[in-house]
Amino acid sequence: VTTMEAQSALVTLTVSAPILASDPLLALVASIAPPYQTKVTIIKKGSDLSLSIGADSSASVITHRNAILRSLCGLGLHNALDTIGSSPLCFLGGHSATSFAGASPTSAIAMAGISSWMSVADSTRQGTADDASVLIGQLNDYLSSRSFLVPSSTPTVADFDLYLAIVGKLSGEALETSVNGYNNTRRWLEQCGATLDELKIVAAKNAAYSKVPAATIPKGLNPKPRPLPLFFYGEEDESVVAAAAAATSAATKAGGAKPGKATAA
Repeated sequence: VTTMEAQSALVTLTVSAPILASDPLLALVASIAPPYQTKVTIIKKGSDLSLSIGADSSASVITHRNAILRSLCGLGLHNALDTIGSSPLCFLGGHSATSFAGASPTSAIAMAGISSWMSVADSTRQGTADDASVLIGQLNDYLSSRSFLVPSSTPTVADFDLYLAIVGKLSGEALETSVNGYNNTRRWLEQCGATLDELKIVAAKNAAYSKVPAATIPKGLNPKPRPLPLFFYGEEDESVVAAAAAATSAATKAGGAKPGKATAA
């Protein structure tokens, strides 16, 4: 048994090593959680998973995986992982505190949406690769007017959960084929993957305190290079515009080399 002690612990997460190894999102959140408010007990064998909130004598215990994640990201740690400044991003979109007691109907709806999308992620994990491919097409329509699954300036725990469920079913050429033509889903997948890479860096810095094994994040898409937009005064002839566009396109394909000089507004 490995225990990360915290004298002022608000929550105690008890999890078996096999469960932690098979759930990269849980491992990531546990390693980013404030180390002085979080006690993590890792049991070598079995399938234990529970979260105790509060003092031992009057602790509330949660055993459902999705509820544990939402609690760690929200009220369980007094919204430490849903507040800019104390967290690298708002894991619940900043909606946890404002949804309390109906203070903000918009946030209450967003929190309900996070719960619903995590249920979709559960279904995706239990489904087939074909099911995940169909979902990618459905997401493309949903994300046509949205950056993420619920109103938020960054991906939330629901985005990460569904992303990991999809890339757990589809990878490499199969994933590339499934997203072909679905630009909105591709953009979302690329953003979720990039943000998870950044969170892994944060988790690595916390490793000395958290003692939680590093999360193994499945590989998603290889982001396609995109040329930066060019702006013109409107007085250039077509040859100048074409030359600037060609230079930028060539630089993008070359892997980000600096493009040639272009006239900008």
